[in-house]
Amino acid sequence: MKRAITIFLFLSICIYTQAQNLSGVNKKPSLKIECVTPTVLSLGQSIKLKVKLRHNFPQEKTGQLTLALINHRTKKSVDGWFMNIFPFQYFTTIKDETFETEFPFTVPFDYLGNFDMEIVARVNEIKDSIHITIPTKKAK
Repeated sequence: MKRAITIFLFLSICIYTQAQNLSGVNKKPSLKIECVTPTVLSLGQSIKLKVKLRHNFPQEKTGQLTLALINHRTKKSVDGWFMNIFPFQYFTTIKDETFETEFPFTVPFDYLGNFDMEIVARVNEIKDSIHITIPTKKAK
């Protein structure tokens, strides 16, 4: 009888622990950037880069989302040249809600070469980032 009770208690604890893990209670807080980045942009082209930010924070926290545009060859910022006028955006993590925003910018008519696009989301020490090189081409 004691053995049956011990086994029952052990199985109950295992099932409870597994249910907690499946429900996400024991998951570490995380951020995930979702963005469809262009494969190539034309000179003079204006875009609104749409960014979604998913998280699993159970409580509200304030974070920052940034877009940096960098000359691929020189590694210097081209944010001003590309009119990236909203490179920093703040957000609040609301449980079960995705944060969505846009970063508008324009490729200058006289820009030659590739540029690097870096998107970083950060809440305290937790972060996610995307880094991609975008080639430019002359407009038709």
